Amino acid sequence: MKHFVQHTLPGCILLLTTSLLAAAQPQQHRPAVASLYVNDASQTGDAFTTTPGNDATGDGSSTAPYATVAKALASADAATSTIFIDAGTYSERVILNKNISLQGVDTARTVFDGGLVPSDIQTQETGIFITAVGGTPTNPVTIADLKVRAYDYGIQNDNQVNHVNFLIEDVTTTENRQFGIYWNGYPSFTENITFRRVRAAKTALAPNTRNNGAGRGLFLVNGSKINILIEDGVFEQNRRAGIDINDGSVSGLVIRNCRLGSNLGPAIAVLGAAGLRDGGGNFVTPAALIENNTIRNNASNGLELKSCTGTGRSSGPGSLVVRNNYVVRTIGAPTNLAEDNAGIAFIDRDRNVIVTGGGVTSDLLTGGAYIQNNIVRGYLADALRTAFNVNGFGVVLEGANNKVFGNVIAQCQRGIQVQDRPANSTGSTPFFDIDRNASLVSTGDSIRNNSIDSCFTSVRAVNLSQVVNASLNWLGSNQATSIRGTNAAGRDGLLLTLGGPATSFAQVSSLEPTGRIDYSPFLHTRTDASAAVGFQSDLSYLHADRFSPTTGSDGRLQEALTAVAENGTVETVAATYDETATITKNVTLTNDGPTTVQNLGVNAPGKVGILAAPFSLSGTLTLTSGLLRTSTLGLLTLNAGAGATEGNTASYVDGPLRKLGNSAFVFPLGKAGFWARLAISAPSNPATAFTGEYFASPFPNRTASPPLNEVSSVEYWNLDRAGSTDAVTVRLYFENSGRSGIDEFSNDLQVARYDGSTWISEGNGGLGGSLAAGSVVSAGPVASFGPFTFGSLSPVVNPLPVELVSFTATERQPGTVTLEWQTASEKNNRGFAIERSVDARSWQQLAFVEGQGTTTTVSRYSHQDRPELTSVVYYRLRQIDLDGKFAYSPVASITRDTEQRPGAGLALSPNPATSYTTLQLPAPVSGPLQVSLTDLAGRIVLRTTLTDATNLQLILPASLPAGTYLVRVSGAGISGKAVRLLKQ
Repeated sequence: MKHFVQHTLPGCILLLTTSLLAAAQPQQHRPAVASLYVNDASQTGDAFTTTPGNDATGDGSSTAPYATVAKALASADAATSTIFIDAGTYSERVILNKNISLQGVDTARTVFDGGLVPSDIQTQETGIFITAVGGTPTNPVTIADLKVRAYDYGIQNDNQVNHVNFLIEDVTTTENRQFGIYWNGYPSFTENITFRRVRAAKTALAPNTRNNGAGRGLFLVNGSKINILIEDGVFEQNRRAGIDINDGSVSGLVIRNCRLGSNLGPAIAVLGAAGLRDGGGNFVTPAALIENNTIRNNASNGLELKSCTGTGRSSGPGSLVVRNNYVVRTIGAPTNLAEDNAGIAFIDRDRNVIVTGGGVTSDLLTGGAYIQNNIVRGYLADALRTAFNVNGFGVVLEGANNKVFGNVIAQCQRGIQVQDRPANSTGSTPFFDIDRNASLVSTGDSIRNNSIDSCFTSVRAVNLSQVVNASLNWLGSNQATSIRGTNAAGRDGLLLTLGGPATSFAQVSSLEPTGRIDYSPFLHTRTDASAAVGFQSDLSYLHADRFSPTTGSDGRLQEALTAVAENGTVETVAATYDETATITKNVTLTNDGPTTVQNLGVNAPGKVGILAAPFSLSGTLTLTSGLLRTSTLGLLTLNAGAGATEGNTASYVDGPLRKLGNSAFVFPLGKAGFWARLAISAPSNPATAFTGEYFASPFPNRTASPPLNEVSSVEYWNLDRAGSTDAVTVRLYFENSGRSGIDEFSNDLQVARYDGSTWISEGNGGLGGSLAAGSVVSAGPVASFGPFTFGSLSPVVNPLPVELVSFTATERQPGTVTLEWQTASEKNNRGFAIERSVDARSWQQLAFVEGQGTTTTVSRYSHQDRPELTSVVYYRLRQIDLDGKFAYSPVASITRDTEQRPGAGLALSPNPATSYTTLQLPAPVSGPLQVSLTDLAGRIVLRTTLTDATNLQLILPASLPAGTYLVRVSGAGISGKAVRLLKQ
């Protein structure tokens, strides 16, 4: 609570100053010296002097010290800078009326003891009373290494001059009856004041009175307070606040690395912090920085920040930052609260007593706090107090543009509350109740990336007119129904929206349009993703909820897709998402029930979006760059009326795609780097559903029925129908006639369909495109469905290519690389040119191996090479037909041990690889193999164990970005050496 101390004290302070000035006049006829010395009557523990002090016989030297500071001050002249006060106990009341520093030995040995016993009667006895103006910024007046106890005021300054440039360092004030340190900003300001390693404790404890504001450990009051630094201090067991900055304004305030505990008021209370401005109204100083403080078991608020103004930024002029503080009430702390308590209360209060100084008049508006990386825990109220609206809060926010990021808030009654209170709010209500406030509107607040756990309510909005951005938080659950309420009304969840006094604070639905908390997307786990200070959200798995209120222009799904980490997962709450969402990274999409998206785009060069659950699309699928990978469990269905772009070589659907309705459609399909569309004409029945998928591999059975001579040995499509018996024409596309084995753009090229036992022709109803890249359509509507592929009527036209099953490179013997490859079938195959490279760019032909011409049986080939002693060697095959046409195999590489250490010869094939690579070992192994995959920064991206020595295939996740990786294998007889793998 605020107390108007200045109305009762100034007269007493002025009287005390005047009555003691006569005793503090300088002594004449003493040689000028920089240092004077004071000692008591004992030499126990002395550090500065060699004899006891004596005001009558001493001269202020270390060998003849004075007995009192008053005598030393009276003797000091312009040359004197420091009075050294040796070990001892002093009972005097010091009046520091000159700009001279006071230096004790330490707080245990230099002690000023006023001898006052506790009493409920207040007097004005002060241990060190400061009337001096102060030093300079580079040479402040310093009071250091001493203790002041058992006075009314431990240390106090007067209100007759503006005090500047003081350093209070390594000072203890304890057991004083009213204030530990009372620092006055009257008559207009105080500036450049540092309190370093100050301990203020046990101030105004009972039976001392707490009237007239008594009980603060460190009290900075009145006027404008500029550039105040409080660091490394201890403020504990005080009757009121540990640190209280009140009545007036403050700018450039820093409170850091302090310990505040067991105070009966707030640990830290600050009124009116704001940055100073120049003549143009621009901020030139920060408002405040409160960081790295430990605040434990205080009876009232941890941080009570009243009518403070920041910029909502983490640093810079005008900023008000509260970060990295530990604010807790431990287990067993009292919960029978007398009033609302909060770990951090950023509220409006007492703005009427803030005067010009912290900016310009009327610009202190309450808002713009930046609250980051704090831990707030244990602010609870028992059931009885809660029933009467007395609560414990983690964080309370009022005003505009407040930012709350990276905090851990746990075991509080209300984790975070944002409220709009009417002016001069009073009573016990769902508000955080504290009187003497102005009416404010909370707008532009952002509460993100926090962990709010084990709270009865995670976030509560009271009487708000604006929606608060509270996305990307751990809210105590990863179930939407727990967060926003288990019923359709969206009530009684971890998030609550309450009305104001006019509705008796009635709860309303937390869903749009009545909810006031934008909670989507929210985190899947409470796990802290990093060892860095503060809570680091794990953005690898996010939940999107269509029903959340929103503060942004993007839809809820797009917000989640934008925020999720690379290779992350977005889970949608079952709903219809009337928005356009675009995949721009490697991401997996799943849901907790039937989900429809209006428009979905893929614009993620070299990346893959994966559906792990069924999704429906009501608008348009736009494929620009990157893949959309589907499966039977993660099927994408385009509803009737929906459409899709046809894709391109860099963007297609890798997996099945279903189309509903009675419109013609081109399936934008592909796989393994090959774009391969499939088109159908329009069915007549709107209930018809077609599902298409492309396979970049031969169908297991290639038996062809006349008039077909053969079918493709490299690819096929699967097209299934449901919902009707409608027949449609089928068109197959090729983008590279050489790969597809098509050498004549004629009626010889057929649409072939597998009927369950053999391939039959569906004819050639026309060609599209050209020989280089074109299409062929069936001669008429097709009534039966299943696998489709290209067929040829002639044994010499459209030969369809050699089917290469595998190609590997291994070094079983040092210095000799064995190349092995296998074909499932060949057609007009002249043979294979073997090519080698050391950089995978420039290639040299090594040899030529004759092919089998035409065969439908498996053929195996091998060749040995003795390359130079280079660490990595790349190989490929150039397969050449009888007519001179050719195609390249995948690249195989081997990483060689040029020093011939054990384990040499480990190779990967294929390399580069897309979805898998196989380990080629120099010799058989027994026992499991541990395989790890790391990126070039040393981060492990995959770790697995292979137990089957006959199947050493390493599956590469689709979510793994393209790039260069290091594969390490360890096991019996394997060295663990790294082999480079290029992921395409």
